[in-house]
Amino acid sequence: MTSLFTHPLVYPLIPGLPLLLAIGLVSGPLRRASLLFAPWAAIPALVASLMLMPGITLELPWLLLGTRLGLDEAGRVFLFFSALLWLVAGVYTTGYFSIRSSRAQFFSWFLLAMSGNLGLILAQDLAAFFTFFTLMSFASYGLVVHERTSEALRAGRIYIVLVVVGEVLLFAAFVLAALAAGSIDFEAVRPAVAGSEARDWIVGLTLLGFGIKAGVIGLHVWLPLAHPVAPTPASAVLSGAMIAAGLLGWLRVLPLGETALPEWGAVMITAGAVAAFYATLVGLMQSNPKTVLAYSSVSKMGIMTIGIGLGLVAPDSWPLLLSAILIYALHHGLAKGALFLGVGMAAAPPVSKGQRRMLMAGLLLPALALAGAPLTSGMIAKHLLKVQVTSVMSPWGDWLQILLPWSTVATSMLMGRFLYLVWPRHEAAAGAVSKPGTMWWPWIALLAAVVLSLWLIPFLELKAPWSMKVMISALWPAALGGGLAAIVWLAARGRRIHHLPRVPPGDILIIVENWLLPVLASGLTFALVVLVKGRSSLLAGWNWWRDHSGLAPVLDGGENRFGQWAIGTALFLMLGMVFVFLVAS
Repeated sequence: MTSLFTHPLVYPLIPGLPLLLAIGLVSGPLRRASLLFAPWAAIPALVASLMLMPGITLELPWLLLGTRLGLDEAGRVFLFFSALLWLVAGVYTTGYFSIRSSRAQFFSWFLLAMSGNLGLILAQDLAAFFTFFTLMSFASYGLVVHERTSEALRAGRIYIVLVVVGEVLLFAAFVLAALAAGSIDFEAVRPAVAGSEARDWIVGLTLLGFGIKAGVIGLHVWLPLAHPVAPTPASAVLSGAMIAAGLLGWLRVLPLGETALPEWGAVMITAGAVAAFYATLVGLMQSNPKTVLAYSSVSKMGIMTIGIGLGLVAPDSWPLLLSAILIYALHHGLAKGALFLGVGMAAAPPVSKGQRRMLMAGLLLPALALAGAPLTSGMIAKHLLKVQVTSVMSPWGDWLQILLPWSTVATSMLMGRFLYLVWPRHEAAAGAVSKPGTMWWPWIALLAAVVLSLWLIPFLELKAPWSMKVMISALWPAALGGGLAAIVWLAARGRRIHHLPRVPPGDILIIVENWLLPVLASGLTFALVVLVKGRSSLLAGWNWWRDHSGLAPVLDGGENRFGQWAIGTALFLMLGMVFVFLVAS
């Protein structure tokens, strides 16, 4: 077994095993056995991430356009935390679904998405990456709409529209990149993109295509809609593993470290900074803990987007920036997965006081890590990123030195809001969970990984910065954010604050759904009426259009709709203008 997991022949097994089990679930004779092994399908990937040495590739010239599978340092980190999340979520699922048929239906989509996610991490060429990425993206639709409620179907509709748009953008980017390089191997693509005449098109399409999956601001609207309606184990992998696939796509295709692209870097840094603060502010106005975590993911991906932007601005600093981004992605994936699974645990509270205390501690630990509190993985990740920011030329280094600590304050407030919403406040009756142990043990294992992850992976060779200066710099933002959250909680408890402002999940999507699309549809209808009736009937055409095109409800009910999205839109525009001003100055 040891020799198998240190040999490149294990590569096809990593995405192949979950794919075969998914096929087995639709086959009568194999259904029972496939369901039994489904929770453990990520074990080969996890073992390989710990045992395989980076740099070893496997050539499969007969597959697609000639497939290359392998691991580099970045891929090994992504494979480790992604495989761990899939494994933990799979075992958690066996206790989450008490009905076998629901479990089998969920695992069918779960395994397909797992196969795509793990396969794209191993892919070393454009064709294989695009194939696995597409499989993961479309299979995830089944996870989002699993409950078949109206909210789930709406979230799935918006998600699948963005997926199709993203796949088209990526296909165009990949074709242009392959033509520029004369090859589909990533090793040839990145330097070729740097000198290509179509460089700006490739970079722009890549940023948008992968930005949908990574939750870039403006393209993030599917996240706060999908997470609340998806089953809890699906939310854990959606936010912890699959959202990181967009980040990995940027690392694979963009000419990071090859050439300086200051304009694109400025766009990424600005978008990341807006996301870091805007998503936090909107998240504070949510009442569903899973929606709060979704906006937290958008905010955290904004920080990683800043790191990508810095790499485009300062290619000489890219090797060290890459290490900081990898550690940040590892920390975020595990902590966010633990928080999502913790929501499921809190929804079915434990029956004993000991388990209740364990649940409270389990919720608090990853929340503190995301807030960057001292002695946590979040402190290390944020410190290393902050150190790399100082090496970047002004004005970016100077501004980000100020903004990053305040983003930590905002995150601490958001984690306070999450804990307020999810914190168990009552004892549950016995029998609240059908298989409590099956849910508890994988969650505890993931919590342990949150604490030990940075030392479990020897190839990171991390020496934790435990100096008093680092501790103090990590303490004050977390303490300030936590203190502000506590003040708001106490004021709400004392009825001094009756209710917080509300922004609907999806925030700026409300503009598109309630205003832009009806206005566009109505405009087309009006143009057709005028063409048919002639210019002399322009006034009659207006009246007919207003009464029959659907615009009248938009106009008449505009004031009510404005009240729903004005806060979120105002925050978005205000932060955008602030960061544009900073860039211009």
